[in-house]
Amino acid sequence: MLRRNRFKNRVIVIGFLMLLTVIYNEFLVYDVQKFKWSSRECSECVKVLLVADPQILGEQTEKYFGSYVAKWDSDRYLKKTFSRALGHSQPHVVAFLGDLMDEGHIANAEMFQAYKRRLDSIFEMPDHIMKIYLPGDNDIGGEEDIVSFNTHNRFNFAYSQPDTLVYKTVTFFKVNRLTHTMPEAPKDAFLNDYAERNTTNVVFSHMPLLFMPGTFVQNVLKELSPQIIFTGHEHKAMHISLDTATDQLSEIWILPPYETPLYQLRMDVGDIHEVQMPTCSYRMGTPHTGYGLAYIDTQEKTVEFTILWLPGRFPQLWIYVFVGIFILAFSVLLCISSYCLKSHAVYSRMSSI
Repeated sequence: MLRRNRFKNRVIVIGFLMLLTVIYNEFLVYDVQKFKWSSRECSECVKVLLVADPQILGEQTEKYFGSYVAKWDSDRYLKKTFSRALGHSQPHVVAFLGDLMDEGHIANAEMFQAYKRRLDSIFEMPDHIMKIYLPGDNDIGGEEDIVSFNTHNRFNFAYSQPDTLVYKTVTFFKVNRLTHTMPEAPKDAFLNDYAERNTTNVVFSHMPLLFMPGTFVQNVLKELSPQIIFTGHEHKAMHISLDTATDQLSEIWILPPYETPLYQLRMDVGDIHEVQMPTCSYRMGTPHTGYGLAYIDTQEKTVEFTILWLPGRFPQLWIYVFVGIFILAFSVLLCISSYCLKSHAVYSRMSSI
């Protein structure tokens, strides 16, 4: 009877340890991370949540033992982190900066629709939020292969919206460096007078712009007169400033991972700012993932932004491995101990005879 109670207690301890591990890895670690994120009150500004390079895993290259579990876990990670980022930021606009899918450019029509349904289920949000979608090279091609006319049109049809969108006093321009296309500037304004008008011009681009100057970038800056540019693709967080007086980069700094201050940029000093956003997927080969959050205040001529850094998923998976090894070793020792005690008891009884 005593042995049975001892065994029962050990089973309860193992079960409790497993439960604690699951609760921490799947819930607590995300909620604890939220307390580290910055925010501010925003009555007049426009809040923009920036999602870069989620690259949901595909079906063609992800063919290995356990690939289904890998896709399932990656999707759950994106869904959990996005829902918390959305609740924390309460944005007016959510902008997807390209590379929504890992295999969009090589998917057939049926598979592309399946990927889109997965994305819609992962990044759920209320209808009143403005959504902006940009294609990346993994969506339509363009980096290691040419941009396919059909895949580009397919993406535009799936995410049908104009390349110029306006929310309150902020005008958003969708620029595509892969296809060298950009929207026309508004007809009702003198471009050189934007700084004097109560308007903020924001350019979204999947590919970085200021780091790779050229004719296309010069045309974007001249025609659209952006005060700030948000980009993805590089999977890291970085800020770049262009001094328009000298046409030279004036500042380049990498945003330190896991530090979450609110960085403030002035839009009335003649600089054009580009902020590169990190990937939000832990499968992209970088340990530092996150979402961007920007507060655009046209009245004050400022943009404040921060990175909502995310907890790493691989450390959590390693915790599962270590706990699993511990439980397995503990169970083996229990079995050996129980077997030895049983053998000793049988031997004692035979000796007494």
